[in-house]
Amino acid sequence: MIRIRNSLLAKPVLFIFAGIGITLATTGVTAVSLYQMRLDAMAQARNTAQNLVLSLQKETERNLDIYQLAMRDVVTSMETPSILQLPPEVRRLVAFSAANSVGELGVIFAADAAGNAVLDSRSNPPPTFNVSDRDYFVVQQQQKGTGLYLSKPFVPRVGNTVQPSIALSLRLNDANRQFAGIVAGTLRLNYFHQLFEGSILGDHGTLTLLRTDGTVLMRQPYHRDDIGSTLAGGHSFPPLVQSDQGTYVDVAVLDHIERLYSFRRIGKYPLVVVVGLATEDIYAGWRKRAFAIGMVTAILNALTIMLVLMFSGQLRTRFAMERQLQTLAWFDALTGLPNRAQLNKETFRILTNASRDSSQFAILFIDLDRFKRVNDTQGHSAGDEVLSEIARRLRNCVRGEDVIGRLGGDEFLAVLQNCDVHRAAHVAGRILQALYQPITVNAKYDTSITLSASIGVSLYPHDGQDADTLLRNADMAMYKAKSTGRNQVHFYAPLYERQAKEQLELEIALQRALQGRGLSVAYQPKVDVTGALHGAEALVRWHDEKLGIVPPDRFIAIAEESGLIAKLDAWVLDEACRQLAEWRAVGINVPNISVNVCAADFKRPDYPGFIAHTLRVHGLKPASLILEMTERVMFDESADGIHTSLEAIHALGIALSIDDFGTGYSSLTYLHRFPVKELKIDRSFVRGIGVDAMAESLAQTVINIGNMLKLSVVAEGVETPAQRDFLHHHGCLMYQGYLYSPPLPPEDFARWVEKHRQQTPAGGSG
Repeated sequence: MIRIRNSLLAKPVLFIFAGIGITLATTGVTAVSLYQMRLDAMAQARNTAQNLVLSLQKETERNLDIYQLAMRDVVTSMETPSILQLPPEVRRLVAFSAANSVGELGVIFAADAAGNAVLDSRSNPPPTFNVSDRDYFVVQQQQKGTGLYLSKPFVPRVGNTVQPSIALSLRLNDANRQFAGIVAGTLRLNYFHQLFEGSILGDHGTLTLLRTDGTVLMRQPYHRDDIGSTLAGGHSFPPLVQSDQGTYVDVAVLDHIERLYSFRRIGKYPLVVVVGLATEDIYAGWRKRAFAIGMVTAILNALTIMLVLMFSGQLRTRFAMERQLQTLAWFDALTGLPNRAQLNKETFRILTNASRDSSQFAILFIDLDRFKRVNDTQGHSAGDEVLSEIARRLRNCVRGEDVIGRLGGDEFLAVLQNCDVHRAAHVAGRILQALYQPITVNAKYDTSITLSASIGVSLYPHDGQDADTLLRNADMAMYKAKSTGRNQVHFYAPLYERQAKEQLELEIALQRALQGRGLSVAYQPKVDVTGALHGAEALVRWHDEKLGIVPPDRFIAIAEESGLIAKLDAWVLDEACRQLAEWRAVGINVPNISVNVCAADFKRPDYPGFIAHTLRVHGLKPASLILEMTERVMFDESADGIHTSLEAIHALGIALSIDDFGTGYSSLTYLHRFPVKELKIDRSFVRGIGVDAMAESLAQTVINIGNMLKLSVVAEGVETPAQRDFLHHHGCLMYQGYLYSPPLPPEDFARWVEKHRQQTPAGGSG
């Protein structure tokens, strides 16, 4: 190396030739890079358009599917003779049991064969109107087997709105399969306007929703005159209806703007959503970068010729090594973002400036929701791809003066300079929207995932005077966002710190209680109208030496959040089975025991085997056990896995019960899908008997549903003879509540059983 360098130094012209060669190479690489960047800009725009159209298609299809399911529930209720015999208000409650979740989309109603409204989700009795002249009525009337029909836009006749709507309709048949009317759901088109309004299209982008016959239902930018117009005559129209999806570049007829179009058919519906991104907008950023890169390249080329005359290769190597070491020390190797050390350094710098200038800044603690599922299901390489894409999107959401970095794992931090609460909320909202777009993790198989994030925000100087305090408070706010549903933003409040401390103390105390003797189980009998015992429910109780009696609704929530719930449920199950076996061994006849379980239990692949083992250890048969779960279990995101577990438990001969039925996500569809044997009427309905007509109607509805599906119905919280008599009169034959007994310790429960066995007629104990 020394001889070569010395020889080159002896011939300066060789450095000039080397500089010219480097300059030519740099210019060539720059030209190729700029061309590739242009191609990348179009490819990125294509991905953006495809992701946007896919997101809108999925969201629209999901809502239409939910809406259609709600309509089909109404069709089922209208064609079921037993439901038609119910009182009008109860008929309406049963018919629209699944319509509450779609109220924001529009109105579902039923009309008879003459087109007159007979049932309406808004009120009972329904508003007076006739739809016999509407296309969605005429088509169903004249054509059998039409299935779901989607109408043209129209202005509703009921209410004071002038906003156009469309309608979905299904045919009603009588017992002879003749036309008996329709069930229709009106969809306010401003819903799609709101859905499309937040889409990022650029200055000249368009977004269109149309029927496959060319009728425009919604267009962004929004012009009311466009609604109801047709695109069927355009030369670009045939490709939209001849395939389910596609992408093409075309010049618009109306404004002569060249755009990249991406379209998708919305499921099985006669709808197409089209996203158009103007090539002018696509290449705008590239042109700016090309000019800047060209200028920089020209300057660098001039400097290169000068530098090659001044510096040796060893010095350049030394500088390269120093830069590499600096990058490794201060930046994250995977994402290229500042790492924790660099973030601390930058935060201290921003804090110093803010203190000197009396300005504000914000810290955003960003944690991806359920990111572990990506690594578990797609592998760690896919997880790394996702993190790199998340980092790219985060960079695009902040200004150049702001700092965005990776703390580690799936945690990121943004430090926004000169930022008040309003801008912090705006940037956090942009981040949520950007992260919620689908991410392709396997292009070969067209596999993509959608992630959300929970964001906690703290503000200087209001929420802390130093970096550690601000970071800790943003972290607590993030956990508040995650605990209240995820995919949302929470600003720090002193209450969170107090709650976090109390929750941590409770969690530690609960762990001690699970390891020691702080927990116990009380038992509440389930009886029939004669007072005969039909079973008992096991209810966990906690008495702490320092905290006293801790209410179940408080420590159960702590157990769920901390992951202790599965261990707690397992302990209660084992204790309840042990106690039942002990009672039977001394001649106390308790027919069965009910134990509450949660979604986390059913997600355990070994849970059916664990239950079978517990029963076997205590010498109990499967019929001795009933597992009670809330409606939320059926609607958990892992419902398919839960369903498999429930089927295995059902196959063992163990009965399943839905607790607090009617207070959550009630759906007849899920009652058919899951092997449920028992419904429990929530105590809030029972409490309203005699004072609240709606509570009485809801209680009757649950009883009717249970009886129709041949399920056992148990009323919780029965406290008065009047409540029991009302329930008995309407077909509920099993009760649980203080009218008969509060939850009792095992010894008191045994005495209660013996006392009632003497008072109950022979043969009535179970």
